[in-house]
Amino acid sequence: MINKILIASDGSSSADKAADLAINIASKYNAKLAALYIFDPMEMSYDDGDDEGGAVLDKITSKGNEYNVTVIEHIISANPISDFKVMISKINPDLIVIASHGKTYDEKPYNDSQLGSVALKVLEVSNVPVIISK
Repeated sequence: MINKILIASDGSSSADKAADLAINIASKYNAKLAALYIFDPMEMSYDDGDDEGGAVLDKITSKGNEYNVTVIEHIISANPISDFKVMISKINPDLIVIASHGKTYDEKPYNDSQLGSVALKVLEVSNVPVIISK
């Protein structure tokens, strides 16, 4: 049974597609959506992370509302690679949906056969099923 789906987004076009997929699945299973935005405090100030994360999550929440999906927003200051296992255990989803690549790859060509570092880490540490969206 799928009751809660975790969608991690950095606001990239790939993450937007993954969010659409997560919302679609959540609406079919009447599941809640835990929308997660992670910012690294070594790369971004708390104010900027909160502002950017709020905008990303508001977009997901707005889209979720169109499909009658309850969205719970999480903005977390952490290292998205080393701390992802902790975030999964705290949010406790039944399913994770994540983009194959994030913002880093939006503006440059990349090899479609390789996953981004965060997607790889999620596959490595997740104890629940993961859907990788392209």
